[in-house]
Parts: sequence; C-alpha cells; structure tokens
Amino acid sequence: MKHVLLWMAGLGSLSMVAQSGAGVATAHPIATDVAMSTLAQGGNAFDAAVATHFALAVVLPRAGNLGGGGFAMVHTAGGEAVSLDFRETAPAAASRDTYLPSYATRSSLRGVAASGVPGSVDGMWQLYARFGSTSLSWPELLQPAIFLADTGFAITPFLAELLNRFGPDFAPHPESPFFHPEPWVAGERLLQKALAETLRDIAMFGPDAFYQGLHAARLLEWSQGWFSPEDLGTYHATWRSPLQHTYRGHEVFTMPPPSSGGVALLQMLQASEQANSGFGSTWNVASMHGFVEVAQVAYHDRSRYLGDPAYMTVPTELLVDSAYVASRFGHLSKGLHEPLNWEATYENLESHETTHFSILDSMGHAVAVTTTLNGLFGSGEWVDGYFMNNEMDDFATQPGVPNQFGLIGFEVNAVAPGKRMLSSMTPTILIGPDGSKTVLGTPGGSTIITNVFQVILHHVRYGESLQESVDHKKLHAQGLPDVLYFEEGALRPKQMKRLKARGHTLERWAQIGRFQAVSSREVAPDHTRSGDSSGQRVP
Repeated sequence: MKHVLLWMAGLGSLSMVAQSGAGVATAHPIATDVAMSTLAQGGNAFDAAVATHFALAVVLPRAGNLGGGGFAMVHTAGGEAVSLDFRETAPAAASRDTYLPSYATRSSLRGVAASGVPGSVDGMWQLYARFGSTSLSWPELLQPAIFLADTGFAITPFLAELLNRFGPDFAPHPESPFFHPEPWVAGERLLQKALAETLRDIAMFGPDAFYQGLHAARLLEWSQGWFSPEDLGTYHATWRSPLQHTYRGHEVFTMPPPSSGGVALLQMLQASEQANSGFGSTWNVASMHGFVEVAQVAYHDRSRYLGDPAYMTVPTELLVDSAYVASRFGHLSKGLHEPLNWEATYENLESHETTHFSILDSMGHAVAVTTTLNGLFGSGEWVDGYFMNNEMDDFATQPGVPNQFGLIGFEVNAVAPGKRMLSSMTPTILIGPDGSKTVLGTPGGSTIITNVFQVILHHVRYGESLQESVDHKKLHAQGLPDVLYFEEGALRPKQMKRLKARGHTLERWAQIGRFQAVSSREVAPDHTRSGDSSGQRVP
C-alpha cells in the first residue's frame, strides 16, 4: 500500500526529477504516468520499464501481457549496450508436423496449441535484476499494476470500441472481466481481480510464482498437456550482443536474431547510401522507388537465412557486412521496378498488434521495449487473469502454405521443441555524434522494420524533428506480395501516377504502425494514429 500511495502522489510531483533530456513514450497515458512516477521516485529507466510493462498488461490487454514475450534494447549511461530476448519458445510437445493435420482449422492461431511458452515475466525480472536501481524494489514496481487491476481504470473510447468488436471472442470465457452482456462504454471501469491476484504473487515471489507453483499449475491445467512443467520451469530470457552500425555519424544499436528486424534495418540503412539506390536529399518518387527495391531484397534475405540462432547457424555478421550489402544490393534499378524471383517461398511475419515503449532517464540510461501477444488479444484464450499469445503462427507451421497474412514460410523457421519463432520486432537506440540518445520502436508486424527505417531516414538523413519523423505518413514493401503499401495521406495523386509508371502496384492502408520514440531533445508519441499513445518529458 505504501508504494501505491507514493505512486499516486508521484503523479503530482514529477518535478522532483531535475534534469532535461529524459522522457517516456508508451501506448497508453496511464502507463506513461506509471513510468513518470517511477522516475520521480528515484527509479531509473529500467525500473520504469518494468513498472510500465506490467501496467500495460492491465490497461492494454490487446497487446500488453503476462502471456506473451518480446525484446528489449538497452544502452546505459556508462555506454554498455546489450539486448534482451524474452521471446516465447515452442513447448516440447510441438514438432515439425504439429499443425499439418489440422492446418485448415488454424490451430496455430486459436486455442491452446497456438501458444508458445510465455517469456514476459522472466524478461522483466532479468531486466530488473541486471539493471534495476536500488531505489525501488521489485514488489514496489508491480504495485501500480496491481492497484490498476484490483480497483479498475476508466477505459478509453478506443479500448471500448475494441472490446465491443471482440465481444464474441470473449463469450467462451464468461468468467473473464472482458465478457460483457451489454456494450462497453468509454469511461466505464474495467476491474481485473484475477490478474491482480496473479500480479500480487509475482510481486512477492518473482518469476517463480509464474513458472512454478499455483499459477504454473493453472497454466498447465489449461494447456491440457500442451505445456509441461519442464517447459515452464526451464524457460529463461536470453541476453544477447546487439547489432551495431554507424549511419551518418549515428551509432545504431538494434536487435539480433531471433529478431529479423535488426539485420534487415542495418541492410536497408547501408543500401540506402549506395549510389544506385535512388535515395536523394528529399523524400520523393525516386526515394520511394528506391525504398521498395531495397526493402524487397532485405525481406528476401530475412526469409532465406534468419531463425533462432540456438537451432541453426545464422550468418548475422555476413548479412550486415558492408561488402556483402554492396554486392547483394548492387543490382538495384533506379528506373523501373524489378521484382525478385522468390520461387514462391518466403517467410511468415507476425501480426500488426504489438506494443512498444521508449524510456530515457536523466542519468542517460535508455531502454526500448517491444512486446506482443501476436494477434489482438493473442489466441483469445484467457487463463489466470491474462490472455495467452498465439505466437506459434510466427513459425513456418506448414511450409508452402500461406499463414494468416498470406505468407509462406521457409524451413529455417520450422517448428521445433524449445525453439524461438522468428520476429520482426525492432527496438532500436541511436547515439548521436554529440552523445545524444534516441529510443525507437513500434508495433506493426511485418511493417515494423520499414517503419523504423523510415523514422531514422526522415530524422537523420532528411533532418526532420523526431515528432515529424514519427508523424510522417509511411510506406511499406516486403517483396511478396509485390505491392507498395501506402498509409492514407502518404502519396499525392501525381506521385501515385509516377510510381505506377515505374511498375509499382499500390495499395492503400488506413494506418502503418503506432510509433513511440523519445530522445535527449524530444518526446514523440504517435498521437496522429489510432490508439491511446502518450508521452511526457521529465521536467
């Protein structure tokens, strides 16, 4: 109770933190308040990340989670850079042929077998244990989330609409707080008592409360043999060396495999600098054409070479080597679009529903966290207060057969017990020539990589402010389907005509991504797109 009172009081005393250059951007204003309050009480960016993650598990049930996983990119005030992989793993019961007999029923999307072993709880514990301050204890960091789950919070219009839209999916779980006979109304309070109970035990006993004991028993009972005690008891988040590259004087730190995002991002940044890429001093039709040509090659490499490094030799260093990039992207055409020969096989990519938050504290610690359940509300399975992920569909569950996004998988990402499925999540941190830091990331499934690339491009190469770069309407291309997707408002009629003349097929999307960024100079939440994004600068 002590920390709850401190947290509530902290919302009105943020001026206690005295240094500019710090800020927070998250997908929900309550989560942003929790992060800011944690900093105000003397916590560092990593303390704030833990508190924010668990708060999002309460106020952003579509993507914030206990039952999912993700990645974190860390850069400390002392210059240490490291990445944390808390991606889900396939249980021992899963095999290369698990989904073949029932693929038509999409068991990799709905039901028990859609879920991998959750990694979020251990991931947050590992982040806290290695980088958390001594100012706030683990139980104190979870108190805001417990308070929000136990006493409820007023839902936003966006969440009300989402809960109403997915109402039929909640019907099989009338015991859950999301089952609502009448339509949800903005401002109505959402109480999650079962989630509060689970969070209390995690606060008291750490990750053992989730992966062992009562809550593990409930998860095992729900899984009907899909998960084993060993699957849960042996899960561990993994620290990895980040990928690093210099782009126009900025050091770029980003995720290695099993995220494909870092490799593809660094390839695209390097390729965009080549004379044959078409990228110039402005974002024009030539640059847009070059973007498509560069993106399709990066996504082709993604499908051919990337997977879980524990299960295969991933040629990461080769793929981002400057000589390889110069050769691999050397054929780019500055004239007409030249589709690649994909031989009808390419990689599956995850859902658009993920969440990201970026935190930079006054000491210079920076953390970018992208976490997901995969689809909206994951598999739709609710257990012990939280939704489970449907990340098993991120594997190539049946090579040669399209997944939920019409994408076909290669063998490198086939299902195997204990294996981590490939991802596009790309939490990234830039260090400027003057030592300033920029913390970047977004949800968006297959669009994550190209979204992060475009924000860096507009901010660093084209000199836009961070907020302008986030707000800038985005494009997306991934080679297959051979389409240039454009966000509503991204292209003028004359640009559309010229791109079509170059051989591009265009398709309009209402929205691409939901970016959350902070830097030493700006806080840039994605407030122009749908959702409840929020950001604050530390006074």
